Amino acid sequence: MSAFATRRDTFVEGFFTARYRGKPVAGALMSAKNGTAIGAFDLRERAGGTVPAMLAQQVPSSSRSRGSAVLPLPTVSFGTGTVAIPDSWRIQNSYQGCVEGTSSTSSGTVVGYFGFGCPATGYTPPTLPGANPRTTLVIPYGDVLSMFRASAEYPHPAGLQLQAVRIAESKAVAPPSGSGQAAYVLFDALSEGAPYRGLALVNVWQSGPGLFTEYQSLFILPARSFRRLAPTMWKSWQSWTVNGSVLNQRLADAANSMRETGDIINSGYSERQQAQDRSNQGFDQYIRDTATLENTSTGGRSELNWNNADAIAKSRPTEYRVVPLSDL
Repeated sequence: MSAFATRRDTFVEGFFTARYRGKPVAGALMSAKNGTAIGAFDLRERAGGTVPAMLAQQVPSSSRSRGSAVLPLPTVSFGTGTVAIPDSWRIQNSYQGCVEGTSSTSSGTVVGYFGFGCPATGYTPPTLPGANPRTTLVIPYGDVLSMFRASAEYPHPAGLQLQAVRIAESKAVAPPSGSGQAAYVLFDALSEGAPYRGLALVNVWQSGPGLFTEYQSLFILPARSFRRLAPTMWKSWQSWTVNGSVLNQRLADAANSMRETGDIINSGYSERQQAQDRSNQGFDQYIRDTATLENTSTGGRSELNWNNADAIAKSRPTEYRVVPLSDL
């Protein structure tokens, strides 16, 4: 018997001679690392012509059994667009072009997830008033890979409920939004202790002071079945379409909304800071027994001893006033 194999033993083919029911035979056996094995033999004098043909007839069925062929997928509508998904998958959520779906076992355990065209808004530390870290991403703004890892591991519900996210491979691409950084990311992670692998397109950009938007399209599968199922999910991803300009308008609205939210938060923060400053200044004047005297005609102000400022204001009330703390 003789055999040859690939360098990593992912495929082995052997040739043999033997006796079958008293007659000399010759044949070949082929085995792959994924557990597939096929073989054929015939009488030695005719094996050279018949064995290759028999093996060729078995290879296509073997390939199909490995699930390498991508079967047609039924297309479903999710309101603002359509997507083709396998029969075992169900759409769980959709909003203005973003669509999410899962695949579950008969007991209801989720074993696969996809989310196409879904943005997440977030804040960069330090957190401003109004940013709830339980429902909104609060992570440092940086390179696209570190932000994806941080957002994927972020606590639920803002994150994906993944742990130990490891980037296996990445490729930078042009940002779908036209802004920031973007990359395709192949990654490994754990979910409730089980190993998963996923493929994502991630785009991050700053949408205002202390604000960012993270846009994702991705699918996540059990690690053991990723190689077999990934072509199907990639086909599903490629089938995802959005009606008209819904997606572009949605992204623009999200960016504008985040800027407006940022303005409100920054304004509230500024007012809070000013109030704190006034309080600090008032306490400072109290312990130093001073006051701010204002010329009502020119608006000029001076800090004087409280008694002196009070005496001037009382003697010349049309020209001067002691400035109350609320006006400082």
